[in-house]
Amino acid sequence: MNIAVLSDIHGNHVALKTCLDYLKDKEIDTYCFLGDYTGEFPGIEQSMQMLYELKENNNCVFIRGNKENYLLSDLGKEYPEWDEYPSTVGIMRYANKHLTNKDLEFFNSLPITTTLKNEGMPDIIICHGSPRKVSEKFARDEKALKEVVEAAEAKYIVCGHTHRIMEKKYEDTYIWNPGAVGASVELPYSYRFMIIHSDNGEWKPEFVSLDPDVDKILTEMKESELYEIAPYWTKFTELMVMGACGKYTHGGFLTRAMDICFEKNGECNWPKIPEECYAEALSDMP
Repeated sequence: MNIAVLSDIHGNHVALKTCLDYLKDKEIDTYCFLGDYTGEFPGIEQSMQMLYELKENNNCVFIRGNKENYLLSDLGKEYPEWDEYPSTVGIMRYANKHLTNKDLEFFNSLPITTTLKNEGMPDIIICHGSPRKVSEKFARDEKALKEVVEAAEAKYIVCGHTHRIMEKKYEDTYIWNPGAVGASVELPYSYRFMIIHSDNGEWKPEFVSLDPDVDKILTEMKESELYEIAPYWTKFTELMVMGACGKYTHGGFLTRAMDICFEKNGECNWPKIPEECYAEALSDMP
């Protein structure tokens, strides 16, 4: 039995198509998607269409990510008082503009965690951040790791969200992260996912990395509205694809911009992060 696990597409339909094409002849029994279907790249409609088409003819399991939660909370709506903070809210506004009611209803139907059950094999818990919170990076914190593993009572937990490959064992539980399909922070930048194979009553991970079409991705980004609607956020995405951000994530970029905002103003309340703070944070990137 073979289970394909893909996470963090972030609207990068170029990456998603390459990954799905690779998997066509791999005898995949189940496709698992761990959330964050929209995000920093302009191919939202194309990505969603590919997922719907795959779902029609294959056994697919979908989990909700934090990006979906943001959109379901209406953070992508037009709030005029946020207009002067485009690098904070622009990507969510872009996603909201390019999603349909069908997409939002689909996101709303998704759980934040589920358990894969296959006869004769151990259960696999899948989630975006952690089984208890969609945005939690539990495996990095010893206390959270202990709590999640004890509550899960499963031999295998597979999560996404960090955009980094992980293969870890805590006591008797294996914790795997396939990395990110569309927004990987691993160097060099590539499309990353995993295939889990059954092997004598156990699961074995195969981590896959595919070469990206950087020119095509950057061309599509420049032909979109992204640089206008989310200026510095999109410039960071460009640097990430070019492998010029070290191992900084968008979350790390946001944190740095907020720290600069606090240093300058004595406070920083999301989404009120001035563009000059993003400019300075971008200049701090290695």
